[in-house]
Amino acid sequence: MKFVKAVQRLGFSLDEIGQLLALEDGAHCSEAAELASQRLDDVRARLADLTRIEAALSRLVDECHVHQRKVSCPLIAALHDW
Repeated sequence: MKFVKAVQRLGFSLDEIGQLLALEDGAHCSEAAELASQRLDDVRARLADLTRIEAALSRLVDECHVHQRKVSCPLIAALHDW
């Protein structure tokens, strides 16, 4: 159970955890590494998405501070355009 929880914290699904457990005999290290490599690619893609989201939100919040007390909120207006 400890193994399952640790691997889940790394983002592996239950199916992937099952695959890793099936490879546990030590003779399948390259296959386990491939599963981990795929997970790493997914994490990197999510990080890139989060970085883009962070930049967009940061710009929108900055716009709100610049345009305080205006009739139209630039953040809400920008979100309508998404």
